[in-house]
Formats: sequence, C-alpha cells, structure tokens
Amino acid sequence: MLLGSEVMQIKVKDFIEKIENQAYRHETILADKEEDVLQNVDQAVFPLIDKMVDAISKEELAETELVIGDGEDRISIMLETGIINLPFENIKRVDNFFDDLEAEVPVIVYFIAKGRLLNESDFKIMRVSPASEFIKDHGQKTVALAASDALNRILANRESAKEE
Repeated sequence: MLLGSEVMQIKVKDFIEKIENQAYRHETILADKEEDVLQNVDQAVFPLIDKMVDAISKEELAETELVIGDGEDRISIMLETGIINLPFENIKRVDNFFDDLEAEVPVIVYFIAKGRLLNESDFKIMRVSPASEFIKDHGQKTVALAASDALNRILANRESAKEE
C-alpha cells in the first residue's frame, strides 16, 4: 500500500486476501442508548474517526464500529476502508467488479449503518472520501452527519411502527 503524500492504494487481490484472512484492524466501541449518542453525535463518532485515522496513517485496512444497544434493536455505525461500496462481509463479491485483480486501486473510507427500520434493507453504505484525504480531516464531518441521519431515521421509523 502507498500512502505518504500519495493516494493510499492496494492491489485488488491483496485487498480481497487481507479481508478474507481478517488481516485488518477491527475496533468496537459500545454505547447503551441511541438517545445518548444523539445528544452528542460528534463526540460519539470521534473514537471511530480517531481509530480509522490511526489505522490509515499506519497504512492498515480497518473496520471501526460503534455498537448501540443490543438484541433486535442493535444499531451499528461503522467506518471501513474499502475499494468498492461493499462491506467487508460481502468480500466474496468484490472480484465481480474488477477486470484486473492485479490492478492498484485507491483505498476509500466508507460509512456503514445497520439497524432495524433504518430503511427497507436495514442497511446503508456511502463513500466518505479517499483514505489519504480522510486523514487530512476531509469527510470526517460527513461521518457525524451520516450517523445522526441514520439514528434519527431509525428512531422515527420505530415510532411510526409503534403507532401502526
């Protein structure tokens, strides 16, 4: 992988191999209630961002996760370094999107939210920024906004479901 002043890149086949072998940093932070997180989303997601920046600065692939609650109401807010907008759990499908597995491609930071009633699929993924830009504070505010939006949607949809 190349970082320094250049774009962080990785060969497609190397990315697939590292994710399949779980050769990436995984960090989990726990929170009890959605309401506590919503009171200060910036503060709640800061550890995710901080751990991701640390991993990228060491040229490591990473998955950082904020787990809120448990059981069927569990919500996960995650950041992952990837090469296409698929989560690590779908690594078997990544090679379908690349003609050349030897190609070097940029490493991107993706925001992922999972939670019952987030939307029809209970899942959202979005591109935040290239990893090399993320460590320069590009896209970090996007993470807090996306987390706030996901949490508010889940809570609003749960309220609507109660009323039905």
